[in-house]
Amino acid sequence: MKHSVRGALAAAFILGMCALCVRLGFWQLDRLEQRRARNASLVEKTALPPVTLDAAAADSIRRDPARFVNRRVRVRGTYLPAGEVVLRGRAQDGNPGVHLVTPMRVAGAPALVMVNRGWVPSPDAATVDPRPYAEPGERTIEGLLQDVPVTGDGGTPAKMAGAGARTTYRRLDRATLARNLGRPVLPLYVQELPPDTRSTPPFRVPAPELSEGPHLGYAIQWFSFAAIGVGGLAILLFRERRKRAE
Repeated sequence: MKHSVRGALAAAFILGMCALCVRLGFWQLDRLEQRRARNASLVEKTALPPVTLDAAAADSIRRDPARFVNRRVRVRGTYLPAGEVVLRGRAQDGNPGVHLVTPMRVAGAPALVMVNRGWVPSPDAATVDPRPYAEPGERTIEGLLQDVPVTGDGGTPAKMAGAGARTTYRRLDRATLARNLGRPVLPLYVQELPPDTRSTPPFRVPAPELSEGPHLGYAIQWFSFAAIGVGGLAILLFRERRKRAE
């Protein structure tokens, strides 16, 4: 009797783990489809002519931001260093650093546009003095429009170490930006793309890769675990049956 109860519990546990593995496999397949859809959208939208960000384009972006995600954009304006955001925990080629995201004032546009100017080194991936990386004067940049999310956690703020240190963030947050800047912010930011050559930071962040990622491999792995579990359970049941027959 004890053996029967123990065997039933073991079988239930194995079947539960197999079901979980199958669920995780389908989840990875769903992630793969999302990645493929993103890649298709990126290819389609980057093939379109760049949007010139003026007052009219800014109003269109504000009304329907989803239509402009991944569009190439050309912006002419002036950076406002006082409102710069440091995004911590950004690595490049295995080196720790941060991203500098700076508000840009565009003539005639009531809302500021945030520009991810790129990566700068930081030994702890959080502490940096952004002043040496300022880019003063009127500038013309090109990049990709990306979503500024509403995170619900304010972008996960944290203070840098040291006296007078500024707040850093894990990610951008639309509400936090508008509150800190005291002005409306476009719901999309510009990811400035790399020029042909640049030898000094901030180093521009390249466009998103079009790879499908590891999702298919992970899905096959989870389905394999489920198959192994089912096979193992079948062997256990066969052995149990043989013992009873003896």
